[in-house]
Amino acid sequence: MKTKLILKYLKISCFLIFAGRAYQHLFWDAPFRSLLWDQNLLEPLVERFFNMNWKDYVTNLSIDKNIQFFIKAHGFLYAICAVISLFIKTNTYRVFKIIIAIGAFSLILLSLLQTKEKFYHFSMFFEHAIQFGTPILLLYFLKIKSVIKLIIPLKLIVAVAFTCHGLYAIGTIYPLPANFVTMTLNILPINEPNAKTLLLIAGVLDFAIAICLFIPKLAKPFLLYATIWGLTTAFARILSGFTYDISLSNIHQYLYLTVYRIPHGLIPLLLYLILKAQETRTFSINKKVISSN
Repeated sequence: MKTKLILKYLKISCFLIFAGRAYQHLFWDAPFRSLLWDQNLLEPLVERFFNMNWKDYVTNLSIDKNIQFFIKAHGFLYAICAVISLFIKTNTYRVFKIIIAIGAFSLILLSLLQTKEKFYHFSMFFEHAIQFGTPILLLYFLKIKSVIKLIIPLKLIVAVAFTCHGLYAIGTIYPLPANFVTMTLNILPINEPNAKTLLLIAGVLDFAIAICLFIPKLAKPFLLYATIWGLTTAFARILSGFTYDISLSNIHQYLYLTVYRIPHGLIPLLLYLILKAQETRTFSINKKVISSN
């Protein structure tokens, strides 16, 4: 597989991740208040440095505006990273790598905040492995320019993301998220028990993807399934909302959720194409050796 094509996949995936998060932060909200309004953690600091009690702090409109400004500032950062992701090249690597790295670090911070918001479920953090891992892999690939060295990192972020998604879908270690069931019911003409059964099967298949990625003969078919499932779960966010009201406001509410999840299908597809090209090349070399003998 040509280096330019791999780079294009990584760039588009990074663009979608950053653009989706920019959309979220600029027009909606982000879980920074789960940290900034954590009384157990911040009350001593607030009383010491702001010279106010906790109630005054959390009800202060000026402070809330500053938090909202901070969220929107992150939105502008992600928007800049989205644009840079499309235009970064080897000759601009030194200039742009710092901004992309800051964006990747911010995505890691966002995943940590979402984990905190979900009662420190470690699976919530690693479920976002594709999202914060892809910008890092873009910088990594621009530096090493080696397709072979990209395969294992790609497999790891795909395996980790799908495993953690599966942990939620099976509903045993963690409670089955209500929005998983709601989306399934909104899209498919089935009842709640069947929806939960379907999600259980999907969770088991998520585990199968993570395992079979590292089994050469099974990796490609499971990556194709991961591509379809990744794109399905991404577009389910917006399709499920159409059940209630098909309108521009409805699209606006759910679109960002779809945009930053599209790489959950694109990255498995990229890995599939790399493995397929690698297999074709090996077959071609072996065929030439046999012919020469």
